[in-house]
Amino acid sequence: MEIWDLYDREGNKTGDTWERKPRSFQAIPDGKYHLVVDILVKHKDGTYLITKRDENKDVYPGYWEASAGGSAVQGEEPFEAAQRELFEETGLKGDNYELINVSFSDKSHSMFYSYVCETDAPKDSVVLQEGETVDYKWVDRAGLIEYVDSDTAIRTHNDRNKKYLDRVRFDEILSKRPEAPWAGDIPEGDFVTPYPTYPTGQILDKFAKHEFEDASGVKLKYYTYDPTEHGYSKSGKYPVLIFFHGTSNSFVGDLCINYTGAELYATDKYQADMGGAYIIVPVANEYRNEEGRVKGYFGVDYLEPVHNLTTKVIAEFGESAGPKFILGNSSGASFVFRLMDAYTDDYDVLFPVGSTAIAEESLLDKLDEKDKYLFFAIAKRDEFHSFTEEVEPWLDRLSKMKHCFIFTPEWTRNGDKGIASIEGGIEMGQHCLMNAIQSNLMFDDGTPMEERLPGGVTAWIKEVTKEILER
Repeated sequence: MEIWDLYDREGNKTGDTWERKPRSFQAIPDGKYHLVVDILVKHKDGTYLITKRDENKDVYPGYWEASAGGSAVQGEEPFEAAQRELFEETGLKGDNYELINVSFSDKSHSMFYSYVCETDAPKDSVVLQEGETVDYKWVDRAGLIEYVDSDTAIRTHNDRNKKYLDRVRFDEILSKRPEAPWAGDIPEGDFVTPYPTYPTGQILDKFAKHEFEDASGVKLKYYTYDPTEHGYSKSGKYPVLIFFHGTSNSFVGDLCINYTGAELYATDKYQADMGGAYIIVPVANEYRNEEGRVKGYFGVDYLEPVHNLTTKVIAEFGESAGPKFILGNSSGASFVFRLMDAYTDDYDVLFPVGSTAIAEESLLDKLDEKDKYLFFAIAKRDEFHSFTEEVEPWLDRLSKMKHCFIFTPEWTRNGDKGIASIEGGIEMGQHCLMNAIQSNLMFDDGTPMEERLPGGVTAWIKEVTKEILER
């Protein structure tokens, strides 16, 4: 007889137990879970163990799986259960266990602890478990990804291990293309991740879509988010965040909202952190010419039409519209420098990300003279700009400004603390620092990416808004 401990949704033992019987997990009370462990085995030579399930198994008969594991018995902690299950199912002992995921399934009333462990055991020492496994093989990274993408893979296992498998997938991609210019400088033990860890495109319905025609005849599409339509009082005073996208980002349709860095600032969490905020996302009229080059991105020709657009929309927001923040990514960052230079009196905060287009020193003088704020952000290893040649000469001047926060991280990082690498025909991961800004400069575990901003960008926006309103 096998007895399981039961846990609550926070992973705490409830004091209740459950007797294992065929399909008995279905009768476990709602809100309670039994502990299940998954172990992905990696050999120290870099290959991974895949086993084939017995054809007589009730669930996924004959399927291959990149997982040993099973249910913990009463009194076992997750790590103890992982060690036991690994040995029982494969005859292997592992070391360097890494916990890669904790998740819950209401359908099976399971709390899953997923591990990756390394072993240096002889590869032919795998012991198949009668009634459980009938075959095994060791596969390299490409073989593991081929398995993950196959029709005979167990999707639920792979979904639980998705973040780790994405790392494996990207390591394989990196191995087949020219190295990033900074690849040789990655610290030992560090890792590279291809994607931001935050969700994309999931709350776009919070944004209203509009069209604007300037007196000059220029037509622009734009999006807005209004906090007063989401529970915030119309008698409040809220910052207005205006996001400008980088070159070619308009081609992704409504997802352009995310590419500007704006999407997550409309989430309930970010809005609460800021005390509410309006958002405007103008979209450039981009196109590709006959040579395939992107034209029509934000530049000097957009200055007056965009300013007229933002002026109109802010007027529509009414008395609750507070300080105006203009945030730009890449070529959008270059644009906000120009926009602030041209209309300094009409905006309060300049927030360029990933651009060295600081324009003239006269702009910095003007920002100080008019008590404006600057958040200057660019990665030191930016693939498009030489930090040494284009940024360092400005740092002393920037540091002497009245209201300037300088954020120049050694590496651009994603929420999982991995070094950001995004292939866009060329390597551009470090250039995409706006991904970190959209993560609120906070890692997934709640620790800050910048120790001077323990509350992230949202806390900085709230503080600056308060300072400006109290003048």
